[in-house]
Amino acid sequence: MNKIIVILILYAAVGYSQGKNVTVAYGLIIEKEAGLFDNNAVLKNMLEKSILESKKLTFQLIITENGSKFYSEANLENDSAPGLKGFIYGMAHYAGTVYTLKEKLLFQKDLLGKNIYTQEDLKDNWLLTNETKLIDNYLCYKATNIYTVINGSKIFSHPVIAWYCPKLPFPHGPVGYGNLPGLILELRVRNTVYGAKNIKLDSDSNFDIKAFEKIKILNQKQLEEAYDKLNGFIE
Repeated sequence: MNKIIVILILYAAVGYSQGKNVTVAYGLIIEKEAGLFDNNAVLKNMLEKSILESKKLTFQLIITENGSKFYSEANLENDSAPGLKGFIYGMAHYAGTVYTLKEKLLFQKDLLGKNIYTQEDLKDNWLLTNETKLIDNYLCYKATNIYTVINGSKIFSHPVIAWYCPKLPFPHGPVGYGNLPGLILELRVRNTVYGAKNIKLDSDSNFDIKAFEKIKILNQKQLEEAYDKLNGFIE
């Protein structure tokens, strides 16, 4: 890890001028949560399977001067269990590729189509703390936030905890979380944890911003109608 820190110091001095980008590989852990799906045996069984199978997934984050791209690698067997991959993605708050740009977030809605996205503002309202911990010899600081879910007339709030490293001066992280003074090495959203497994500071990986010219951005009403149509609730 010391070697990576030395590379970072040199890299930070030259910035993106040499065309080198940053890639981060994240693993996924889904943890047990007391009482979750206790009243539904099918979902309870899916949760237990997802706790085991989620460890096989790897997500990639590509950071460039234009922003970042977060996506899942296809490394989970399709026949591991019917619908399990979608269940795991749901638990992981992942619906498709996420782009973090300078002033906005773009979330792909893969079930609706490869070019269907929603747009949100960058994550804010972070509470920065002085609490620290070491993650693979990187000194990380704790920041907290709230993840809000609206289900009909009910509103649910779940804790978000991010551990970011100021020595890695990239304001990005998994599933659109970022806008912090350092790269997020660990992110916990409710009972789901993303953890950095590998960091490459001189990567040739990139993404094409021209692809955004072909996407369609849905507002919340359009998104709900599209999902209702997909589920057969409307014609």
